[in-house]
Amino acid sequence: MIGQKNLLKIIDEQIMMDEFPRFSIVVGAEWSGKKTLSYEVARLLDVSRVFIEPKVDAIREMITNAYKIASPVLYVILDADSMSIQAKNALLKVCEETPNNAYIMMLVCDVNNILDTLKSRAGIYHMQPYTPAELLAYADVSKEDEGIITDLCETPGDVDKLLSIGINEFYAYVEKVVNNVASVSSANAFKIANQIDFKGNDPDKYDMMLFLRAFKSVCGNELKKAVADNDIEGQMWYSAGIRVVSNTLKQMNITGINRSALLDIFILDI
Repeated sequence: MIGQKNLLKIIDEQIMMDEFPRFSIVVGAEWSGKKTLSYEVARLLDVSRVFIEPKVDAIREMITNAYKIASPVLYVILDADSMSIQAKNALLKVCEETPNNAYIMMLVCDVNNILDTLKSRAGIYHMQPYTPAELLAYADVSKEDEGIITDLCETPGDVDKLLSIGINEFYAYVEKVVNNVASVSSANAFKIANQIDFKGNDPDKYDMMLFLRAFKSVCGNELKKAVADNDIEGQMWYSAGIRVVSNTLKQMNITGINRSALLDIFILDI
């Protein structure tokens, strides 16, 4: 596991001193390696690991099982941002006194989505930001693609997605969109959405977050050319593009936002 040396050192020391909390929350961006970290924690604890869906029935079943198990288990609640208030309240009861053989870990993107009463009972661990050098070591790409990796990717998961869709093909597509979207009809502009993966689970489409970051990157590169060429109209267009896409990227981090509708608004604004 790359990029989490300090975090793993803290966890390892806590486990060695028998101080690792029975209930913990791991906070980090999408695809930042939270699930991978849980594998490493289970290995360090020398316990089995069970993944739990963030639904109230699954939480209640986990609680029932936690009181029955004979051997230690790390229960990992995936995508805990989306837990209902009923699921959170059910979890609250067991976190006050965690069963002897159970460890419970929640994986969240935004800790503000967690009840204060749950946070007060948990050990909270934040995934460390990845450096460009760490991402490049993970990516193992050619020199000519390194700039795109460091410009668009923030996590190993981003790198995986970018490599799976093809770096050069993807960037060429975004360049085409940037240079044509303002001159085509509205109907054709909305066809952009046909190529976008809103949920992060369609390998044949382009991840929305990477698309928006690439759009911003292309606008930035074109803006530099427009400034060098004293192209006033180009400067206005690409500056506006950067402003619009920056606002959309901020909204991408809102939990539960409708990404399809957000992309439609982005296209209209552009």
